[in-house]
Amino acid sequence: MSENPVFKEVIYDKNWHDYTALIAINRPEEFNSYTLNTLKEMVAAFEDAMWDDRIQFIVLTGAGDKAFCTGGNVHEYAEEYNKKPWDFWKWGEIYARVFDMIMHCGKPVIARVNGITAGGGFEFVAACDMAIASENARFISPGPRVGMTSIGGLSQWLPLHMGLKRTAEIVMLSSEIDAKTAQEWGVVNAVVPQDELDDKVKEFINKMIDLSPSSLWYFKVHLNWWRELVWRLTWEHGKAWFALNIGSMEPSEGLWAFKEKRARNMKGLRDFIAEGGDPRYPFGPYLGECKKCGTRYIPLFSKFCLKCGEKIE
Repeated sequence: MSENPVFKEVIYDKNWHDYTALIAINRPEEFNSYTLNTLKEMVAAFEDAMWDDRIQFIVLTGAGDKAFCTGGNVHEYAEEYNKKPWDFWKWGEIYARVFDMIMHCGKPVIARVNGITAGGGFEFVAACDMAIASENARFISPGPRVGMTSIGGLSQWLPLHMGLKRTAEIVMLSSEIDAKTAQEWGVVNAVVPQDELDDKVKEFINKMIDLSPSSLWYFKVHLNWWRELVWRLTWEHGKAWFALNIGSMEPSEGLWAFKEKRARNMKGLRDFIAEGGDPRYPFGPYLGECKKCGTRYIPLFSKFCLKCGEKIE
């Protein structure tokens, strides 16, 4: 068994209920958005629970009563990966390990959805075997608002829950559904008042306690076939897309608009594209060269050298 680390951004309760561990993202001050460190701690908690035979069920949730998880921390995205996009594919590898653990820990995983669920949090719900939501839960795909997109779980698994057209509506309109609609569309199994959420989760677990452990495990293996079929074929592309795109104009506008609490201007970027601009190379491809200092890879439409200030002819 792996050594149990000290958790700073995750609550790991190995005795939450009979045979049950609870893993909670513990960042309520930022609506349980996760950082790279959060993801690493989640992987460590799931791994510990996997090895511990006293734990036979896992509950995934968020601390507090306002948010389950609102996805990746936009401040980290803007300040780290928007400035060094190459590192995002490395981040994506750690992110994928959370899903690997949810799917391959060999134990039923229930999402305890206790509030706002957005982006990657929505994707966690889609990856879990079952989900129970409080009445105040709402589900959002905010990726297009910040220049990102929902290809880290939603494009793969949401169609399995609600179909292609509803998935397109949720993501391509960046819209929101409430808990009741999420239940009707197959995203969650049950919806209860906030003060009954724990009891409902435990009710589901109590029913499974008197069922065959091997049967539940092997049924999960078969459910995972559907998830894996699309996940393995697409997430490598997803990591590459984010790494290639997160430094461009759209994420720069969306992420920083969110961070600076101002209105985003995606329409302005649409106008720029309509006029022939490329949001990945707004000042042209890196084909320019300064004849004075020899600096290469200057954006082609630059008027001055970015290193020495010489006017570019």
